[in-house]
Amino acid sequence: MTTTPQTATHEKARAFSTGFTVVMNSFDAVTRQGLVNDKLLLKLFDLLPPNSLLNVTDNLTTNEGKVELTAGTIALRLTDKQSNIVGAVFYTPNSKAKPIVIDPTGYGAIVIGDTNKGSEVIAFDDLENGIDAYACLMASDKTIIVSPQKTNQHLKKMVQHWSSTAPVTVPMTLDNKGLINSLAGVKAQALVTVADMVTMLQDDSYEAILAADDTQLINLQDTAYYPEWRDDPQLNAPMMHDDGRFELYHDGLFFVKYNDDDPANITFKFKAFVCSPIEIIAKTRDTSSGTWGRLLQWRDDDSVLHTWSMPLSLLQGDAREYRRELASQGLSITTNGKQRSYLDTYIQDYPIHKRALCVDKLGWHGEQYILPDGAIGSDGRQLIVYQSAHAINSTIAQQGTLEQWRDELCKPLAEQSRFVFSIACAFAGQLLELLDDDGGGFHIVGSSTMGKSLSLKVAASVWGKPDSYTKTWRSTDNALEGTASEHNDSFLPLDEISEGDPKVVGKVVYMLANGQGKGRSTTTGHNRIAKKWRIIFLSNGEKTIQQEMAVTGQKTNAGIEVRIAHIDADAGAGNDLRTFDSLVLAETGAAQADKIKDLYYRYYGVAGMAWLEHITTDKAATTATAKQLVNDFMSNYSDLAPQAHRVAKRFAIVAAAGEMATLAGITGWQAGQATTAVMTCLDNWLDNYGRDGEHEQRQTIDHIKAFIEQHGSSRFQPCYRNTRLDFEERTPNRVGYRNMETGDYYFSKETFDKVCAPFSKKKVLQVLEEADLLLLNQGDRKTYKTPDTLFSGKQRPSVYAVTADILCCEPTKTTGTDGTDGTGYMQQGIALSHC
Repeated sequence: MTTTPQTATHEKARAFSTGFTVVMNSFDAVTRQGLVNDKLLLKLFDLLPPNSLLNVTDNLTTNEGKVELTAGTIALRLTDKQSNIVGAVFYTPNSKAKPIVIDPTGYGAIVIGDTNKGSEVIAFDDLENGIDAYACLMASDKTIIVSPQKTNQHLKKMVQHWSSTAPVTVPMTLDNKGLINSLAGVKAQALVTVADMVTMLQDDSYEAILAADDTQLINLQDTAYYPEWRDDPQLNAPMMHDDGRFELYHDGLFFVKYNDDDPANITFKFKAFVCSPIEIIAKTRDTSSGTWGRLLQWRDDDSVLHTWSMPLSLLQGDAREYRRELASQGLSITTNGKQRSYLDTYIQDYPIHKRALCVDKLGWHGEQYILPDGAIGSDGRQLIVYQSAHAINSTIAQQGTLEQWRDELCKPLAEQSRFVFSIACAFAGQLLELLDDDGGGFHIVGSSTMGKSLSLKVAASVWGKPDSYTKTWRSTDNALEGTASEHNDSFLPLDEISEGDPKVVGKVVYMLANGQGKGRSTTTGHNRIAKKWRIIFLSNGEKTIQQEMAVTGQKTNAGIEVRIAHIDADAGAGNDLRTFDSLVLAETGAAQADKIKDLYYRYYGVAGMAWLEHITTDKAATTATAKQLVNDFMSNYSDLAPQAHRVAKRFAIVAAAGEMATLAGITGWQAGQATTAVMTCLDNWLDNYGRDGEHEQRQTIDHIKAFIEQHGSSRFQPCYRNTRLDFEERTPNRVGYRNMETGDYYFSKETFDKVCAPFSKKKVLQVLEEADLLLLNQGDRKTYKTPDTLFSGKQRPSVYAVTADILCCEPTKTTGTDGTDGTGYMQQGIALSHC
């Protein structure tokens, strides 16, 4: 007779068991003292017959020759249905280490109770459950067996072995019905209950549980392919398709065809796995009844819930694109090409009647605030969802409680101006729409290890896990456009500007502050609607925006400085404190920083949700409060020039957000502390930017002055009284003339446009005129007719004449606030003064 590999394996296992039994019988039984108060082993000691637990003093060798480190463990024999020892489980008392299992047969069981022939056997995959169940059934004729390894495969093999001589029942709950698939075809029955059977045995007898209306006894041998759970509603109702139907259960979406010869309609003649469970929640469309889609919902392998309103248009192109999005968010999809196409059919044709209004922007939509996976402030009358061609992996997440975040992290920082300012920024984005403000940014600048990123991460902890919620400048402008859109009406932290591309930093600042992305066309040539947003963004770095742009030879203008206000990271309390104003959580600045890091990694995201719940309760009242707080703040800065006033209002919105979050019980600060901190930061910006005039005027004058200082002796042809120049080309690359008597500079009209760039000529002439630096003698015209003493009458040119006083204007100063070479750089605005 030919020996099969399986038979050979069993013969080898039997041979091993014979010797193994001899070895096991050589060990002494353990005493109660030898269990050193291990609760599980003590329960076994009391329930099992004497000498069931052995004190193992040697390391043992398996039939594969592998040495298991069993010395010093407590052994529990594994037996088969004939009560033969086929292996053992070795436990280390009071240890979290996984028990060592030696079982060459693979069907050995921990047996609790008598093994009389014909007694019902109840099988568990957890030893503690088996012990507790036996404690409740000690007076009955039930035998408890427990699989030594907590896997469905080992449990199945054990049940198969024992069920050949006795009826076996496997308890399970409605939540773990996936176990029934792995046991399909086994000669045993599943006892399905609404709660854990051990828990139910505390109050009811085993017989009462069997007789309960909500209990199911499933014959596993009849479920050869897949069970139909009659009284357990499917996640979505079945959908008929062709000669089969789609069925959605806890373990996946299947396309099935039933065996018509089976009157119970239990077995299948065809079953195809499509994907892990995915629910169709609603049909979506926009306000104009366009952009139809489907609201999908699923969980990944970590049980994290994902929601995506998917446009149906994705099904009409390359379907791989939408499946790629689903897969990237944790949906398991079959690799079978034909079965993958079933998913297209299911999503498009599923007969869902519920409707949802889809919007293309996150943030405010009427009275509701839209998040990637839901809406806050909903009145229940209409489901509103965000629809995008890409599923968003939202970085909004929560850990800990609001009380923990507030009392342990936020409240102790109440006197730290930079931290209070940053946290208040995190609440400010939601107020922009209410106040009809476009938003903008702030840039905290200072040397390395100053604490810039620390304050940024604390602010990010308002909304999610700091490392995930904080974005980086190391992105393309297109990528940051998408990021800004996803943070509409909210807060965007951007860490370390030095990682960004200096060539596009300026463009990105304009884009983020202006709230609109690039215009693009569709494949048909039509204009695609550009993305729009309103955000408060907070950046940091060792360099200013101006310094980053200067790396590539770019010049900044006042527009950038208005859109992103620079704030020194150094709070001015000393080198040891850096960003801190004082020590409140530790004895040193470094220790305090470590403490803050530990806290924001423990508690995050809860403050943002509390803030949304608060401001959506009564949007009109929220708006009125915000307007009043902004007006109160701005009354302290009534003397600012227009550009400075515009930036100050952004600070005012941040202050209002901080005060409103305080009033809502979110920050733990006292009333006025947010305003004080924001005023400190605003005063820092004003000290560096200047309070006394338009910064762009000074930049414009500096630009013309710098050109004259660089080229005054090389590109301006000297003119003297009574020389009556006849326009002979005596100066290479000439841009104009210099009156050597008055020192005034005459720019040729033909070259002045290039001199003014990047500023417009019109703006430059206006600024020069307002500063009394432009000579005029032709009425309303900005040109100047040169004296006839310098040029012949027929050839007197019309020029733009800039007075020599421009060289005496006090220059714009560039210094670091800490007295260094500019690491803590801020541009200080100096009022113009003439010689």
